[in-house]
Amino acid sequence: MRAAQDRHVVVVDQVPLRRSLAAECAAAMACLEEARLGWHKFERQDKPAFVRWRAREFGALLSQARDVETAIRDAQTLIHEVEMEMRRGFQNAYGAYQRVMFRRQNPAEAAAEPAGPAAPSPGAPERLSDFEKEALFQEWVQRFLGTNPDKMDDDAYATTFAVFKSHMFFGPREEPLVAEVNGEEEKGRSAKEEETGKEEEELVTVDPRVKELYRKLVRRLHPDLRADGSAEVSSLWHEVQEAYAAGDVARLEILLALGNIQSNRLDDETTLSQMRSVLAELNRSVRALEKSLREAESEDAWNFARSGATDELRCRVERQLNMDLAARMRRRDLLVSTIAEWARGPVANRKVATLFR
Repeated sequence: MRAAQDRHVVVVDQVPLRRSLAAECAAAMACLEEARLGWHKFERQDKPAFVRWRAREFGALLSQARDVETAIRDAQTLIHEVEMEMRRGFQNAYGAYQRVMFRRQNPAEAAAEPAGPAAPSPGAPERLSDFEKEALFQEWVQRFLGTNPDKMDDDAYATTFAVFKSHMFFGPREEPLVAEVNGEEEKGRSAKEEETGKEEEELVTVDPRVKELYRKLVRRLHPDLRADGSAEVSSLWHEVQEAYAAGDVARLEILLALGNIQSNRLDDETTLSQMRSVLAELNRSVRALEKSLREAESEDAWNFARSGATDELRCRVERQLNMDLAARMRRRDLLVSTIAEWARGPVANRKVATLFR
């Protein structure tokens, strides 16, 4: 009880603390502006000048690299189509390649083909038992995967068997089930949309504190009320719009404090806590931008607008372009050899083709 009676309220003069934090914020804003100028110079002057010089000096090499890149994309597209055909029809690579090439060379006939899995042969029964399906699956695993089904993991066996059944034994009787599922999804989606509409109606009311902060920021930052056209003010104004749309009171308070610090208008509404939050955010922005600048310094385009091209830079860029082109060509050759191997077919097919020559 005696300790409680000895307590006293001490009034702290916040003016020196405000001035100290304001000075730190001003220094951080100066560092941020300097880093922004450096970054804008790199993005708007150095990089465009470097790109123009490289295109002028190594145009033929860059054109060859673009041609190789186009060939790589075409080969990757073909390989993707063949792999999808292999999964869809459980065919080998040769058969899937032939089917894909037929579709590419005969688009009209390919469009006339019925969608979905191939129709069963006339002699095959309309419905197979689970035992017969599993027997066909095991035969497919041994023939096309080269694996003994008994040695497969239980989870892998069950997953692969389910995929096999979904591709090979999908019949017309199962189509209404899909329609029913789609109908249920539509019902669920419409119900969810109704709930979202109700939630939006409930959120129409805006927090009075948000309105108050927004009105103050509008009077200080609105572009129509400011004739200086400052880029910082414009950026701050866009952040205010986003915070107001989100109803973020804390963010609006920080933006108001930042605006007060920039205009040197430190009133009682700008608390020390808000000023510390502004300082922490400014320091984070400075560190992030300085990190980007350090990474940009390692690029060939850094400071190119002032220093220009040197013999060392020309040799380095040419060497890097040749290395990148060689890597792309190796990638292209690998893809082309894979496609050529599929086109030749298995060894047995090549022997039969040789006999008929």
